[in-house]
Amino acid sequence: MSKVYKISELLMNNETPYYSECPELSNYRRVREVEDHGRTRYLTWVDDKNMESIRNPDGRELTPEELFNFVIGNGITDYAKGKGQLADVAIVLGSGSFPETRARAIKAFELYKKGRVKKIIFTGGVAKARDTRRIMYPETMEQFMSGAVPELEWQDLSEADWGAETFVPGVYEEGSGIAMSKLTPEFLESMGVNPEDVIIEPMSRSTQENATFCRNTFDMLRIETGESISSAVLVTTVTHGSRAMRQFQKLFGDDIQLSWCPATADLEQYGNMRNILNAHEFDEEAFRRELKRIYCTTPVLTKKLMEETANHRNAFILGDIYEPSITTEDEQREEER
Repeated sequence: MSKVYKISELLMNNETPYYSECPELSNYRRVREVEDHGRTRYLTWVDDKNMESIRNPDGRELTPEELFNFVIGNGITDYAKGKGQLADVAIVLGSGSFPETRARAIKAFELYKKGRVKKIIFTGGVAKARDTRRIMYPETMEQFMSGAVPELEWQDLSEADWGAETFVPGVYEEGSGIAMSKLTPEFLESMGVNPEDVIIEPMSRSTQENATFCRNTFDMLRIETGESISSAVLVTTVTHGSRAMRQFQKLFGDDIQLSWCPATADLEQYGNMRNILNAHEFDEEAFRRELKRIYCTTPVLTKKLMEETANHRNAFILGDIYEPSITTEDEQREEER
């Protein structure tokens, strides 16, 4: 038999108050009270970048399979195979990781070229608040590869620019050292993209702000042009999709029909997965099985599952999503002993 825990009931090995890292936030502590077996417990922010374990209240560490089922599960939509319903817009969620942002951009252009979406909005900016967590934004690929930390104003380079300019010839050649150039209408037209179909939102600093600023952008589009956005597909990495959907759905409500599409370019480095993704007929069950095998056996990807579980909990603490639950196999494991 399985057992269900609220995410607030899980124990994470490095809980630390978020405000301790940012003194300026100490006046409005982002801490939530949670009732735990008759006592009040203060749920704090988790440093998701250094996760080592996630346990149930009895101390048993959750397995990679349990984390996979919670973070990803069966939430891979039909867009994974280039199908699914038409959407008004693809929302490319920016990331502090250049390769992740580029993979998302590639998938969005693929959907656009196949006629699955009418427009693309690239969202994400350089977040000054992230500087304390040592997440900076390189000006060139050479700086990115060397790990150098440039001094940049937010408007000099944004996650949205990273995504939108993925296909500018020469800009992203490894080690090229070519500085970022702005995306132009002429370039978009040469790619077969209507410049009016590409929107840049370079201000947001988190998934929640991605949702908020996209909503604001869509409202302005309706006011200025009369064009209404009624459906959208979020384009993001595999582990991020579930939480992004929760955050966007809470903000968008029933006004905009949402789905999400996994950016699979980063998975094509794995032979079996590459074969599945490139096959003439897409085998969805094989895709799910191989995805789970990869994430549950590759340490760096298993770590991403733990980090994303922590991110779910952080989003809950901040009130960005409703509290999710995790299903484990605790009782069955006790019987097996």
